[in-house]
Amino acid sequence: MKKNGISFLEHRELGDVMWLRDHDRALALAAEQSKPVLLLFQEVPGCSTCVRFGQDVLTHPLMVELIADRFVPVAIFNNHPGSDAEILRRYDEPSWNNPVVRFLGPDGKEVLPKLADRYDALGLHQKITAVLEMRSEDVPGYFRLLGRDLLVAHGLSKCVTYTTPCFWSGETSLAQHPAAITTDAGWVDGEEVVQVHFDPREGSSPDLDAYARAEGFAPIDGGSFELDREPQFYLRKNSARHLPLTPAQRSRLNLAVPYRIPFAELLSPQQSAWLADPQLQQSSGDETYRQDIRVSWPSLVAQLGSIGKGMRSWM
Repeated sequence: MKKNGISFLEHRELGDVMWLRDHDRALALAAEQSKPVLLLFQEVPGCSTCVRFGQDVLTHPLMVELIADRFVPVAIFNNHPGSDAEILRRYDEPSWNNPVVRFLGPDGKEVLPKLADRYDALGLHQKITAVLEMRSEDVPGYFRLLGRDLLVAHGLSKCVTYTTPCFWSGETSLAQHPAAITTDAGWVDGEEVVQVHFDPREGSSPDLDAYARAEGFAPIDGGSFELDREPQFYLRKNSARHLPLTPAQRSRLNLAVPYRIPFAELLSPQQSAWLADPQLQQSSGDETYRQDIRVSWPSLVAQLGSIGKGMRSWM
């Protein structure tokens, strides 16, 4: 490993972020670029917790892209001697420890308390969002949507299902409720329904029920939900269907298309670049938008490449 270079791919504890390994060089770059520093103290090679943090948290394409775009990332190995150990002492961090993430301003001062004793993507997302907001920087729409996806992934959302005269229009109607995260067209006992995952901090089940009834829908309890063959019907009519997308992105794009709402803010810079690429439709299938983004993203990188910005090629 080069002490001043980028982390090698074989270190699973580091995920897909391209980390600098020179702390002082990272601070110099941060000052030069007016960016905050994302400072990771990580055990490499590490325990199962360290590996999971690298593979579960630091591999999501939208998390990786945001870090590359808005931060100067630097990794310090907490179980190595030499300059790593020196930086460890400077921050009074223990050796042979689970992952710790600190957030520094371009001046090297800590922006907010470190992320420690929490090793999930939602925790890192919340800290990154807080850093951007404290610096009065915009939090990209795609990154806010990722936070809502993570609520679902961590079991912190609620789910309700409604019968609808037409589930395709039902998807777009229900997606307009502020609490809605995802909407999916499907079937329960032969009836057309829309399943909604929502953020309980922004609305309750009674709130959603009242909204749905006003739209002509009815809540349904019980039964087994079966996803329709063509969920996000309107998105399927748009070239964005060829993009790797998260579930929350799919639902918001499906709403934007029929209402002709500009949706550039819903996409990351890489997704926007792919959408503008004339080779997209030939390189990506019609069902790409429905696939797990962790699978479809590297597949499209292999076909069309990436715009860079310090990100790995995922290859």
